[in-house]
Amino acid sequence: MKKLMLLTAAIMIMAGFSTRIFAQDSEQTDAGAKIVSALSITEVDDLHFGTMTIPTGAVELELSTSTVRTPDVPANITLLSQAPVAQNAAYTVAGSANATYAITLPADGVVEITSGANSMDVDDFVAKTASAGIDGTTGTLDGSGADSFVVGATLKLANGQAAGVYTGTFNVSVDYN
Repeated sequence: MKKLMLLTAAIMIMAGFSTRIFAQDSEQTDAGAKIVSALSITEVDDLHFGTMTIPTGAVELELSTSTVRTPDVPANITLLSQAPVAQNAAYTVAGSANATYAITLPADGVVEITSGANSMDVDDFVAKTASAGIDGTTGTLDGSGADSFVVGATLKLANGQAAGVYTGTFNVSVDYN
């Protein structure tokens, strides 16, 4: 009787394993991909710090994203309202609707503007997107795939910086997040 119970238990165990070993199941899984429009950037306006006098001491002139010029030592420089006036660099961005993007601005110590042998550094770049409405380097394209942003920076003038028309270039790029 004991052998019969053991044999019956062994058959039941083997039957339980064999149904699991040979059991099959499947699951249908979706696959997909999303193709987005190329992201593009177009310059609308150049960055310009405006017109000012020769500084009587070293001064850093901040141009905010609201086109406000603020010298760190106001007594060292006079900001003039004659042309050319201060303006932010301005850009439009186009791409896939409702996508977010990141702006890459120049690093400090990279941008220099020159007038002959004289130069000034431009640092502390900052951006403000229309979609965010605050300073930052992230924006969101609207339902039609458009946004815009402005860029400000800080101009570093030496004591007695030579008079002249200073020019230079810098790169700004955008990438999808």
